[in-house]
Order: sequence, then C-alpha cells, then structure tokens
Amino acid sequence: MANEFLLLFLGVLGLWFGSSIAVEYGKKIADSLGVSTLIVGLTVTSIGTSLGEITTNIVAGYHRLHGVETSGLAIGTIIGSNVSLITLVLGFCGLFTVYYMERKKGSMRRDWNMLFLAIGIMFLFSVDDNKIDALEAFVMVAVYGAYLFTLFRQEQVFKKVIDNNKSDYRARLFFDLALVLFGIIGVIYSANLVINNGVLIANTAKISEELIGILVGLGTSLPELTISLHSIFKGSHGLSIGNLIGGGIVDPLLSLGSGALIAPVFVTDLELSFDIPFMFIATLVAWLFFMRGGKLDKFEATLLMLMYGAFLYLKFFVVGTGV
Repeated sequence: MANEFLLLFLGVLGLWFGSSIAVEYGKKIADSLGVSTLIVGLTVTSIGTSLGEITTNIVAGYHRLHGVETSGLAIGTIIGSNVSLITLVLGFCGLFTVYYMERKKGSMRRDWNMLFLAIGIMFLFSVDDNKIDALEAFVMVAVYGAYLFTLFRQEQVFKKVIDNNKSDYRARLFFDLALVLFGIIGVIYSANLVINNGVLIANTAKISEELIGILVGLGTSLPELTISLHSIFKGSHGLSIGNLIGGGIVDPLLSLGSGALIAPVFVTDLELSFDIPFMFIATLVAWLFFMRGGKLDKFEATLLMLMYGAFLYLKFFVVGTGV
C-alpha cells in the first residue's frame, strides 16, 4: 500500500503544480488580449478541465455505436460533474474568498443565463422520448459554438488578434495557450493518479462501494477545484468563477453533445425526475445567492456544500432505492 500512498501524494502535488501553470499563463493570455480573466476561465480553462468528461462521452458513444450500452455512464458523468461544480466546488472555493458578480457589460448575467439555457436544452431534448439523438446533439454543440463566438465577439478577441499582426505577439500568445493546456493536462493526469490510487487504498481498507463511488465522483471535480482554488490564491477571482460557470456550460452542451453525435444517449425516468431537476435547482439557488447581494459569502457557500450532501443522501438512500 506504500506505493499507492506515494502515488496519491505525487498526484496531489501534480494537481497543485499543474494548476499553478494553468492559472499563471491564463492570466498572461488575458493580459495579452486585453480581456478579463473571467473570459479565459469561461473558455480555455473550462474546456480544458472538461476534457475528461468530453473524452468519456466520446468513448461511451463509440461503445454504444458497437452495441454496448453506456448511456448511464455518459449522462451520469455530466450530471455528477455539474452538481458538484455548482454546489461542492463553488461552495468550497467560496469559503476562501467572497465571489462578486461582475456587472461590467452584464457579463456574469450573460453567462448565468447561458448556464440555465444549457441545462434547459439538455432536459428538453431528453424529455420527449427519453433520448438525445444525433440531430439534437448537433444543435447542442452548435449552441455552444455560438456561445463561444458571441463571447469572443463581445470581447473583441478576433479584432485584437487580427489588428496586432506582430509575429512575436502571436507566437507568445500561442506559447501561453500551449502552457495553459499543458498545465491542464497535468492536472487531469494527476487527478487520475489521485482517483485510481485512492480507490485502491479504499478497496484494501475494505471501504464500501458507495463511499468509493463518492470518492470517484469527487475526484472528477479535482481539476476544476484545484484550478479555481489556485486562481483565488493568485488573486484571479474572475478566472476562478469563470472556470466553474464555464464548466457547467461545457458539460451539458459540448461534452454530452459530442458523445450523442456518435450514438444516441438514453435518459432514464429517474434522471429526468430527480437528477436534472436537482441540477437546475442547485444552479438556481447559487444564482439567487449572487443576485441577492451581488456576491457569494461564506454562509451561502456553506449552504451550497450542504446541498451537495443532500444530493448524495437522496441519490443513494432515498430515490436510488425506490423509497
């Protein structure tokens, strides 16, 4: 078991080191483009930290195409990730800072609206015949593409890159982007080290399967958690909150849509009646906290974390058992 503990420790170190690189060069990208770190969080880091969910859904779609049913894994990954992001991760990060709602150009309002729209599209496409087909998946991916285009246009990203035609500027921008992605890949790899060795230790200690499942579920949120926490400690609160909201937008649209493009995703009645509605309610509660005073304080952050505990309890011991 000594090897597992060593690899677990190395994984934790890798999480912090990788997130440090991603945050540092994410800030440099924001400075180079003259945009807020919020935009970098909503785009570069949120897509990067969702690579695990995107890959899982693509691989799951490939298996469905060949007759192996993986819909539960595909949609469960999305629901688990989004619920943990908006409750546990946002709440935990909120214990270390006070998140303020940026009002410049209505940016945060725009992004919260997009988060609600992403969840709504996921639900509406699922509820008609309990599945998301290829056409609906294409619409989901296209909506996310349109959102990215709108972000870049409003922040004049395209114009700034085109107008600044110096080769060294573009080379530096590409270098910073490459290092952000390198840091994110390091975070994802380190998160897998933590998850895999944590599960091995739990199995050796004869911990229950339910608790192992919770461990794995928490592990999938480690990339977002570490990058958001490191952003807070570096003073980049915009990158931190943007990473979390952006991840909540990426998963229902791009991640789930990418897999459903390959083969339809089937959604159970329980996911439609409990999981997705809980995800929506959790997002609504977080939004109301921000709207109430324009910020998320420590008490509200604690309530969000308690909501995650309530989700686990209801999922494992109430609705999941048919009680």
